[in-house]
Amino acid sequence: MESINNAVQTAAPIAAQTMAPVATSYKYSAYDSQLPITVPEGMRLVKCLYKENRKTGTKAGENSYILVPEKHLDESVVVAEAARLAPYVSMFLQDVEDKLIKAHHTAGGIGFNDSWLGLDKILEALEDAGQSNRLNKEKIESWYDSAVLDNLALAFSEKLGIDMTGSGELEPTEAELEKLAAVTGAYKAKFASLASGKTVYRKEEAELLQRALVVAGVDKTDSIGARFYARLEGMKAATVDNLLLAL
Repeated sequence: MESINNAVQTAAPIAAQTMAPVATSYKYSAYDSQLPITVPEGMRLVKCLYKENRKTGTKAGENSYILVPEKHLDESVVVAEAARLAPYVSMFLQDVEDKLIKAHHTAGGIGFNDSWLGLDKILEALEDAGQSNRLNKEKIESWYDSAVLDNLALAFSEKLGIDMTGSGELEPTEAELEKLAAVTGAYKAKFASLASGKTVYRKEEAELLQRALVVAGVDKTDSIGARFYARLEGMKAATVDNLLLAL
């Protein structure tokens, strides 16, 4: 019996070591702007680019890139860890506000009242600062027309009993086409509203928009689609949190 107990005690740490998660390694690769880079779903591309110092003729490093996972920093994680992140987010927002105040003073301002301060003003400044990378309404609508509309319209035509394939004897009526356009147009408007950082949808709406992406065949390899998947997931989590707080 003692030998059996010893064997069990010896095997326990070995089993624990066997069950321990294996860390995934990520390695840098040489970056060439002329060569395409495939970014798998759930990953993002980080470029490490360096300029040559004109005085010394040297660079701080060789141009490289690395693929890293997104899941540890997606919006759902940020929402879930809001309490831990809050102090740092608050300091960041104060820093943005400091810049707005300095700009106001530089422009000749003599002071302001409480109505001049607020989160909306800070969000607006952040959106303006990120305009070049931010998805505006026009970009989203163009993406929707090219990546979502056709497949979504086909799915809704089947749901509404409208033959859009041309295989039937009867052509769609004007009323049917108008109804289909109204439905797909509503989805287009919902996606376009995501151009604003202030837009928030309830859990049910966020799920419908995510479902539309799935039906349209837009997966997370689509850069815009991936951003919307993550943002909508964050909205769903936030809605659940709000409901729990309301109990």
